[in-house]
Amino acid sequence: MNVLTKLSKRYAAVIAFLVLWEVSVRFEWVDPQFIPPLTQVLQYIGEQAATGALVHHLLISLGRAAGGLAIALIAGVPLGIALAGWPYMIRIAFEPVLEWLSHINPFVVFHIIIVFIGAGEPTKVSIIAWASIWPIMFSTLSGMIHADADIVKTARSFGLSRLRLTTKVLLPLAFPSILTGTRLAAGYALLFLIAAEMMGSTSGLGFMIYTAQANYQIVQMFSGVLIIAVLAIVLDGIMSAAGKRLVHPAIK
Repeated sequence: MNVLTKLSKRYAAVIAFLVLWEVSVRFEWVDPQFIPPLTQVLQYIGEQAATGALVHHLLISLGRAAGGLAIALIAGVPLGIALAGWPYMIRIAFEPVLEWLSHINPFVVFHIIIVFIGAGEPTKVSIIAWASIWPIMFSTLSGMIHADADIVKTARSFGLSRLRLTTKVLLPLAFPSILTGTRLAAGYALLFLIAAEMMGSTSGLGFMIYTAQANYQIVQMFSGVLIIAVLAIVLDGIMSAAGKRLVHPAIK
């Protein structure tokens, strides 16, 4: 079975939706004033890509999302490892606090950050990092504490230090969980990226959608939404493929 056949089967529902979108507008089953035809949206995307305007907004958005996700990874994985090393009773006592923090609306944090450092680039990256860190941290913690007990017991019988046990055994065993958390975090990064760019930004895909909505430029607005949807699918596909290749041989 070739790649095209696999892709067509996997994304059959998406293709059907896009065809229905075009047909429903062309036959005026929906009002074209509110929903433009897909071909018109694609034409606009092509024109903007040719002028470089779309690439400009896209690169800025990707930079912000990547920055926030990188901070979340750098902080979230070590935090998860540290929590896994705490005594059981202490960890259980702290988990409700962490759960509470993870459920704080990111835009409450957004406004608090603005008070201290303003509405510049660090604020946008910070809100993305805040939203992304929790799935990474909790997935790392879960992977560490639910590692295969027999493998861990065998490793300990060789007299490994705590550091070597963590880096050589526990982290590889926890890698699938960390990857799952990172995939979730990447989705959150895109979601809160767009929302953050709608608040006090002058560039990025979120800004493009916001200005289009404010000026009733329907084609431009749907173009931004479609680009973000494609980005989410592509990003998830890349991370899924990378995960299949990077899974440690010991846990295959």
